Amino acid sequence: MKATVYGLRWAVVLLSAYWILLFIGTHIPPNAVMSQIRANDKFLHAGAFTGLSFLVAWAIPTKRNRWINVAVAIAVCVAYAAIDELLQIPVGRTADWYDFAADLIGVVMGISIYVLGRAMILAAGWKIFEPDTPAPLDPELDA
Repeated sequence: MKATVYGLRWAVVLLSAYWILLFIGTHIPPNAVMSQIRANDKFLHAGAFTGLSFLVAWAIPTKRNRWINVAVAIAVCVAYAAIDELLQIPVGRTADWYDFAADLIGVVMGISIYVLGRAMILAAGWKIFEPDTPAPLDPELDA
């Protein structure tokens, strides 16, 4: 059985919270935030999109072909990276190709972590990626 919070999978809950915080963080006017942060902007972009892409990939239910899910996660994150850069303009920030490139690097890192982590978990024999299905009935007990 998948771990849930009020019936929602943990991945969906964490993704929702993370995405809301990411949107708020990237749309605060620059003087309010950037003067307080002493880190390279590109590392922040890559780190933010590493987390986002990992959570998006994790939140998409995996049934048969996980590569389609990975492709969907990549497409969603790349589209959001472009939209996010453009939506920063109205709040006094700048849309920057280098920021977008850092976002894409983050997407590659997050998806890679998801794919490798999932492979390691499955190789270890954990059953957390299997769909919730009831146990098969024992024919001897039904007689």
